[in-house]
Amino acid sequence: MNLKEIISYWKSLDPIIHEAYRVLGKEVTMGLPGPCMPAISESENVGIGSPYGKGAERIWGFWGTALHKIQLGPGGRTNKITGHSPYMSEMTDNPFFIPPESLVRRRLIKAKTLEKIYATPKKSDFINFEQVEEDFHTLLSEARATKKSKLPLPLFSTHLAEEYAEHCLFPYIGDLQVLIPAEIQKKYPHLFLHEMTLGAPPDAFSDEPQRWHFPVFNPDFLFDKRGNLGAAGKVWKELLETAMRRTKGGLRIDHFIAFVDPYLLSDDPKIKPGRLYSSPRHPLLKKYRKKKVSDFANITEKILLPAAKKYGMSASELYLEDIGIRPAPMDKVLDMFGLNRMLVTQFVDINDENHLYHLMRARPQDVAALDTHDTPSIQEFFSKMGDAERYAHAVSMAQNLRFHYNDSLKSDEQLIRMKWAELMLCPAKRVQAFFTSWTGQAGRYNIPNTLTAWHLRCVPNFEELYFKNLLIGRAYNPLDATALAIFAKGDEFYQAHRDLVDKLRQAEEILLNLIKAL
Repeated sequence: MNLKEIISYWKSLDPIIHEAYRVLGKEVTMGLPGPCMPAISESENVGIGSPYGKGAERIWGFWGTALHKIQLGPGGRTNKITGHSPYMSEMTDNPFFIPPESLVRRRLIKAKTLEKIYATPKKSDFINFEQVEEDFHTLLSEARATKKSKLPLPLFSTHLAEEYAEHCLFPYIGDLQVLIPAEIQKKYPHLFLHEMTLGAPPDAFSDEPQRWHFPVFNPDFLFDKRGNLGAAGKVWKELLETAMRRTKGGLRIDHFIAFVDPYLLSDDPKIKPGRLYSSPRHPLLKKYRKKKVSDFANITEKILLPAAKKYGMSASELYLEDIGIRPAPMDKVLDMFGLNRMLVTQFVDINDENHLYHLMRARPQDVAALDTHDTPSIQEFFSKMGDAERYAHAVSMAQNLRFHYNDSLKSDEQLIRMKWAELMLCPAKRVQAFFTSWTGQAGRYNIPNTLTAWHLRCVPNFEELYFKNLLIGRAYNPLDATALAIFAKGDEFYQAHRDLVDKLRQAEEILLNLIKAL
């Protein structure tokens, strides 16, 4: 048995996996930022991924209907000053996403040029941005010369990158970063508050507030006296429309709290931090105080939702990241428009049965997630857990899944297995996990305040890695997870779909036996 034969059998399982998702009412999303896309192959690697190239085609081709959408990170141009953080990128499309193999097909660069870059030694799971910058400068300079373009190289690269973004048909979920891009700040400096900037209050993970130093629009310029969009409101709406224009799968909005009641800080120690719209005694913020939920909701109602409507996006195509200390009006604003909460299971207080992040407390419109680009994979999460906490998690999930508890359920493999099943069982229609949790690949994408943040990449041999981890219970097994979820929904539901469960189990047995023979 060879890898190609196993992949062929795996792809033949698309119909029953798709049917299981349909029965459970799930839309399943993988978090896989553009730079993290795998190489075409071990020997055809330019050092960074593209959502528009052959590496991305490999991902879509392998996962098939086990995957509905992929959530990308922000797609703007990054730079070395910010450590190539996608969440501090510019508005212009990232030229690193131009797939070099397509430049050869279009005869914009010579095959030999690309072959030289392929031959440069690289780590398969690590993005060396310095090398990538150098190589893409070579590639795009040649493409510009071939086209005899008179545009400066950065502008030529931007236009070329836009072509690929506009013609992409994959159902990607775009990502709107909370930082207003620098070009907007420079163009409209008068539309921002200057005394205070966006951050986050102390929470369970930090005793100190987070100082992001991200500017926020001055509320005086968001709306006029009649409630119509002011100058800042129009700029914000245009920014949203730009993010929504090209996405086929929806839009993730980073730190949605900033749309409701952002937390602001000053570099002046004499000025205390506060919520922009709910600090009635704050010397700088009290004049912006809002009292009614409808007032807290006006940015969502008059800026966000009209932008979404313009591009045919419903509430179910908005993915609102609302993690952190929640201002009081947050949930009321979400409920007003049928918008989601994002439930990240790693943040659950397992000993509090009413905690927000218990997956079984999700609502149908919520987004339930095993992890995010900011957290460890579900494998690493459980591997670092102490015995008492393991026990609490195992007991909770066993109860939800109708298991009889025994201590074997505290193993990493059983905890991972049950958590995926709980994700498929929970009431949320939209569920997601980062690619490392899918395949069991080691590493983390964003490790704050480290030099290796944003450098992780999906390995070229992700198929083989996935099958090996599937065999030992350290990867996502959609056949098992959906079968367990169908059983957990009760005897009546289980009996109605018993034939499907039998097919899932038969397919799982065959697949695992094939992998054993690899």
